[in-house]
Amino acid sequence: MGTVEVLGQYPVDVTRCLNILLVHVWFWPHVGGGNRHVELLGRELVEKGHKVTVWCADVPEHNEREFYRHGISVVRIPATLVLGGVDPVVSIKNLDMSDFDIVHLHDTLPILIRKTALKASKMGIPIVTTYHNDYVKSTYIGRLIKRMRWSLQGNRTLSSSEITIALRPYFRDLLRSKGAKGEIRIIPTGFEPPLDSQRRPKGAPEGPFLLYLSRLTKQKGVDILLDAWGSMDNNERNGHAMVVAGTGPMEQDVIDASNSSSKSGLYHLGLVDEEEKSWLLENASGLVLPSRFEGLPAILLEGAWAGLPVAMADVNGLGDFVTQGGFGIPFQSNSPVECKLAISRLSKAEDGQKISWAKNGRNLAEMYLWPRVSEKIEAVYYDAVYK
Repeated sequence: MGTVEVLGQYPVDVTRCLNILLVHVWFWPHVGGGNRHVELLGRELVEKGHKVTVWCADVPEHNEREFYRHGISVVRIPATLVLGGVDPVVSIKNLDMSDFDIVHLHDTLPILIRKTALKASKMGIPIVTTYHNDYVKSTYIGRLIKRMRWSLQGNRTLSSSEITIALRPYFRDLLRSKGAKGEIRIIPTGFEPPLDSQRRPKGAPEGPFLLYLSRLTKQKGVDILLDAWGSMDNNERNGHAMVVAGTGPMEQDVIDASNSSSKSGLYHLGLVDEEEKSWLLENASGLVLPSRFEGLPAILLEGAWAGLPVAMADVNGLGDFVTQGGFGIPFQSNSPVECKLAISRLSKAEDGQKISWAKNGRNLAEMYLWPRVSEKIEAVYYDAVYK
């Protein structure tokens, strides 16, 4: 007989292993925070003894459409086309869901998410949805379409969910303002500490450097970073180089900027592996994240754990997150001038300030390690199943 505890108001057999379906449009080998979130959550759940399946779109097409990764059964679903470059048109009609105890959706709007939610609801399978991010639209038409899609599609996904997970209180409040009903729990994304084994990336600078490590996209503010760094003189940089690691649509822009002058001080490393990433986090003087919109980026937590102060764009409440955590400098988003000032403050910070930032960051990040986060998500599953 298993041990019975109470999670919320429901009696739960916490020794029972669940058959869990995680659904996200993208998955390995795609590079992105959401993909990594789903993979690391899946790994933790497998280690706890649960059976875990991931459904994702097969975009671009891969040779293996069904395989195992870290004990997770991965099913890539063919797409007939991709709407707007981000929403694959897929069919799940022939996929069997009858054995799943719980479905965990990692988005609200995409076709794969909505079709899975509809099918699970018809079959009476409990649904949990994680709201990762609020995508910012800069044009009037874009904002109008976003509101319409949320009203017709996103809110419907959440209304079919027993429990919604928001990464931070900011997103809970945002969902309420959008009319979301039902239970919303605050459970952040998690992170893995950098590896003990490290390897210096080829092309890394010899002297002190600041670090950008993320997707090379406009969402992440790569153009803002390039403008800010390119406008800085040697005094403002205070002897620091800028290392840009990652890949994405703006990679050529980074390459061009790094080659524009022998004095640019910009180093493009491309995609780095985990050992190289660990070396960068261990040796950088600070982390720069000029994003236009974010959920809770894992690299922010990884940097904090490594003792790196961060210059973080104040988007979706992340400025307050950094300020309250006491581990860096927030700056106005979408502003190369403000980004430049924040970078200069990082490069010129005194030793006492650096020590304080590092200590505060490490203390904060400890709460976001994946084993701790996955326990909270596991409790949500049990509550939803036994509700």
